[in-house]
Amino acid sequence: KKVDMITNAFVETEGNTNNNSYSWVNGNKDYYSFNAYTDYEHTFAEKHYVKAMLGFNQELTKYNTTTATRQNLISQDLPSMSLGTGMQTVSESGYEWALRGGFFRLNYVFNDRYLLEVNGRLDGSSKFPSDSQYAFFPSVSAGWRVSQEPFWKVPEEIFSNLKVRASYGSLGNGNIDPYSFQELFKIKQSSLVLNGIRPQYTGQPAVIPLGLTWEKSTTLNLGLDFAFLSNRLQFSGDIYQRKTTDMFTVGMSLPAVFGTDVPKGNYADLTTKGFELSVSWRDQFQLASKPFNYEVRFTL
Repeated sequence: KKVDMITNAFVETEGNTNNNSYSWVNGNKDYYSFNAYTDYEHTFAEKHYVKAMLGFNQELTKYNTTTATRQNLISQDLPSMSLGTGMQTVSESGYEWALRGGFFRLNYVFNDRYLLEVNGRLDGSSKFPSDSQYAFFPSVSAGWRVSQEPFWKVPEEIFSNLKVRASYGSLGNGNIDPYSFQELFKIKQSSLVLNGIRPQYTGQPAVIPLGLTWEKSTTLNLGLDFAFLSNRLQFSGDIYQRKTTDMFTVGMSLPAVFGTDVPKGNYADLTTKGFELSVSWRDQFQLASKPFNYEVRFTL
């Protein structure tokens, strides 16, 4: 297990001679993380290889700043709260958010020919409403080393390796601002002077989305690996399709009579299709009575 705690404290002062004011800012940011996992590995009957891992993760971030300002300094060369005769204000801002999740991985290999891996994550975030804070993201991959089969009679000097792969997996993205699903009232200072002071005011909060949840990305991948000439000439190829759903973005345009900005939410989807190819040649020869290794690779 591993426990981390990082604290960043800062103090900033700023004298604004244009507005004849002095501001003092004090802030603090704390980050806490707890990670624990355990794994197991064993080979049964020389043909069955099993490896398992189980873990837990938790993170907490807290941020806070306090700002004090005093107007009408009697001396711009000596900025200080005590040397101001005008209005003084104090404001505070901050946020906090937390993550909590569990994860696992299971690997199985039979006779060095059939390979299987299963993964899963259950993640929760305080940035989402209570009914959609948690989501499960599974993935699975499998491989078949055809060149290890008994029927494979091709000499290694000609056809060294042949492997077929396939995988399907999902991931979650919760990288949004805290409190995005809540109505926020911001207190601001008016630009108008009433009775010798600039009063503070608040306004109607922005419209929030009806629902807010994790952005999900799922990928389907098919791959093929083979090698020739005692593994000196190698080829790897993949074709994939990635679908991203519930992307966090601005909704579609609304009429001007709506009266405010369009809220952000899980309003978009994206599909990406592609392929990857790689061909490499690696070998060695004697150079000045010493082995010289080199590799040339082409990727697309």
